[in-house]
Amino acid sequence: MVFYQIFHCIATLAAAFIHMYWNELVKTILMAIVSCLSNPREPLSRSMVKLHSLVLICFVFGLCFNAVSASSEQALLPKGSSILTFDDIDTPDGFGNISAPYNGLFFDGFYAFDPSDASLKGIIYEKDLNCAVSKPNALYGTRDNFELNTRVERRPSIRHKNDDSTFTLHALKIKPLDMPLGLVTISLQGFRSGTTLNWDVDFPAGFHNVLDVRLEEFSGQVWDGLERLEIWADFHYNDVSMDWEFCVDNIEVELASH
Repeated sequence: MVFYQIFHCIATLAAAFIHMYWNELVKTILMAIVSCLSNPREPLSRSMVKLHSLVLICFVFGLCFNAVSASSEQALLPKGSSILTFDDIDTPDGFGNISAPYNGLFFDGFYAFDPSDASLKGIIYEKDLNCAVSKPNALYGTRDNFELNTRVERRPSIRHKNDDSTFTLHALKIKPLDMPLGLVTISLQGFRSGTTLNWDVDFPAGFHNVLDVRLEEFSGQVWDGLERLEIWADFHYNDVSMDWEFCVDNIEVELASH
């Protein structure tokens, strides 16, 4: 751990040096290469050693730069946050049950599913394979995930494993499934002591890409202190309410610590 911290500090300084003196660094390297190759008085073995050393220096600089530079797939997370990808859940025949609890949360009315599973071919459209942002799995939510024995409709929800604990929702990726003929509204409702938070988004008819929802940015509020989060969809076509289903993945949450 100490060695890694020392290396990371050195890598950070090296990366900063690369950024600050990039043009000069390139010129210096080119001049060194030309010098090694064009000096007829220098023995060939010494020139090869210099070139080899130069390659090693470039390799070390590249290693340092790669260690501290963010790639397009990396994200800076708030302290204590984690991204739930659900990719570790077994999905025989395409669907799988979510352990209770899963990473400190209960997922009521959700199933894990692998949209690219061969057994779901013809059931999950090809244009819905993007549900699984981090492959292979995503979450599947629908009205039919509950056995409805009452007139009160239940919605897929997320809650902390401890009744007296809360969580913060930072972000998630979501989209309606299938090819809705009309307007689709996906809604999020967060319940916390004494108040509720609401946010929804409309999708027009047709297939869609996954929407990257950043809660604070999109709603103008921090979704913290949540006791429960409900997610549902409404499919409407010619004023007729229809059954709905959606997928969600890469949920960024932060569990409250006591």
